[in-house]
Amino acid sequence: MKFLGFYPDSVVARVRAAGVPPRMPTLEWSVRMGASGFCIIGVVVFIVVALADGWLRRHLGEAGSYAIYALLFILPAGGLFRQLAIKPAPLVRFYLLFAVAFLLYSTAWMTVWVALRTKSGEWLASLAATTALGLTLATAFDAPRQAFKAIAVLFVARSAGYFGGELLHSAAPGLAGWLLWGAAYGLGLGSGLGYALHACQEPAREKLKTIEPTAARWESNSTQSRRRYGNN
Repeated sequence: MKFLGFYPDSVVARVRAAGVPPRMPTLEWSVRMGASGFCIIGVVVFIVVALADGWLRRHLGEAGSYAIYALLFILPAGGLFRQLAIKPAPLVRFYLLFAVAFLLYSTAWMTVWVALRTKSGEWLASLAATTALGLTLATAFDAPRQAFKAIAVLFVARSAGYFGGELLHSAAPGLAGWLLWGAAYGLGLGSGLGYALHACQEPAREKLKTIEPTAARWESNSTQSRRRYGNN
């Protein structure tokens, strides 16, 4: 997936061409931004599920409805998670990367769930989906050593959000239950994605620091750095 331009050498070349120090989000900011932003997206998509799932299944079938939900996640989330990439980051190619990763995630989940349709099947579907997502990100950023950590955190965070939200949905009636499920799912998967994206860019950060020794503190946790990231 080198053609997408997120391998460490490609990131270095892009930074050099830009002529300005790169902006590298911290782990804390990445997790916080991923969780809060994807929480909002999750609420919106789950409200759509609550209001339109029956109609979509009748007209598009189960696979078609899942495809629509995946698209509703991808469109806003691509822009959100691009903010967690080392800047400058190409917009179209990041959207392509995120779309491929999320579609593989959705396909893996749907395939296992449809085949089993049991509670254990839901857990296996969660593992299959987050494995596909983590491997795709690690491959795109040429970070094989980060793959296991990314998958593990994605699985734990996504499962906590999804299954915790499922319990909230069962406890709260009507639309409120769907809203709570969407919020919990978004917080879980969003925080996992924030971590995974940060982890998978570790090789690029290390390479940037070796070629720019005077900028070894680019990834500082200072208040000024966090404010700058928050404004971009």
